[in-house]
Amino acid sequence: MTVDTLLTNGTVLTMDGGFRVVEGGCVAITGGVISHVGALPEGVSADEVVDAGGGLILPGFINTHCHAAMSLFRGLADNVDLGQFLNTVWAAERAHVTPDTAYLGAKLSAVEMALGGVTHFLDMYWHVDATVAAAGDVGLGLSAGPAMIGVPGPEGGDWGDRLDVVRDFAGRHAANPMVDVLLVPHGCYTLDAEKLRDVRALSAELSLPVHIHAAEAAWELDLVAKAYGQRPVRALAEAGLLDGPLLLAHAVHLDDDEIAMLAEAGSAVAHCPASNAKLASGMAPVRALMDAGVTLSLGTDGPSTGNDLDMFKAMRLTAYLHALRTGAPDALSARDIVAMATIGGAKALGLSQRQGSLEVGKQADVVVLRADAPHMVPVYDPYSALVYSAGREDVAHVFARGRAVVRDGGLVAPVAGLAEQIRRLAADIRKGSLQ
Repeated sequence: MTVDTLLTNGTVLTMDGGFRVVEGGCVAITGGVISHVGALPEGVSADEVVDAGGGLILPGFINTHCHAAMSLFRGLADNVDLGQFLNTVWAAERAHVTPDTAYLGAKLSAVEMALGGVTHFLDMYWHVDATVAAAGDVGLGLSAGPAMIGVPGPEGGDWGDRLDVVRDFAGRHAANPMVDVLLVPHGCYTLDAEKLRDVRALSAELSLPVHIHAAEAAWELDLVAKAYGQRPVRALAEAGLLDGPLLLAHAVHLDDDEIAMLAEAGSAVAHCPASNAKLASGMAPVRALMDAGVTLSLGTDGPSTGNDLDMFKAMRLTAYLHALRTGAPDALSARDIVAMATIGGAKALGLSQRQGSLEVGKQADVVVLRADAPHMVPVYDPYSALVYSAGREDVAHVFARGRAVVRDGGLVAPVAGLAEQIRRLAADIRKGSLQ
């Protein structure tokens, strides 16, 4: 047996249907896909052997809600609620977001995510082709589509133009192995009922899933009630969006009937604990959603709301906040939370047949995590170690579709000068925000 890459000497968390864990196991990669998971087979040879050093080998993290280019505005509007944040950042976007600056911001975020073990992320933002280029240059998989929002932004054109832009983007990337196209309408409070129906029609026309903000903040419920006469989830249902594949970002303010509606529809939720906490938006009812059978995944939100794109932090906050919310320290198990960051993300994006777990035939999105730092010793339970102890500094190697993206804790792609370019741009943004 000859393989391209052999990852050895690690505890393998497969995240497969049986949550199989292989102590002292290995993962083989051939032609960009996983060709073996388990004990080291006899007679195997490899072009490259990576020794995990007794650490953890796990699927790459899948960040299911991000606005990558908003790294340009990291720290610009802190200690405010969502409404104040949007007012500040939308003005800055209109003044400073171009295809070139969006590329810089998205690349900075892609670098940050790769170094933190992310192999695929969902993005919704302006100038989506810039994000496609940035993700590709770093080596990450991407789910994305052109911005669909009813407020003025950096891209011109009316609503009809936006629908055509989406059609064009979907056609251009239909065969792109690194990009999965989806529709990304912003939310009920920035789109009217007719536009939501247009989104549903376009989703059916192009056979594409939909990702949308919903029920994030209390004031959003008030705006949607005035515009639609009902709450966000019911507005989405009336527009027909629950009739197709749907992933909600946030879903903080849900009642029991809405949870049941999402479960019956097969909808999914991207839980974003960092931004929800920082903006004082609230805590999503994750345990209730999970009990109802709703697919749960994890997102960081943008790097200007949670201020980083750290999936380890997202996992830890999920554990802490929901113990507080429910009053039960075992409200969510560590394994539940790791599943949200991996196979749950793949299911939420409709991609679980090809990623999210370490199984033969799936694409080789794999992270090797060191477990020899003081904060990682000892490891009694690998899931608990991941959620409660590990951090981005422990990421040793990252492979996306079999290609090395991170080696020995360092990025493979060249990024010299990127931070300085963004610092210069930030100086102009700061001047504009003070005027």
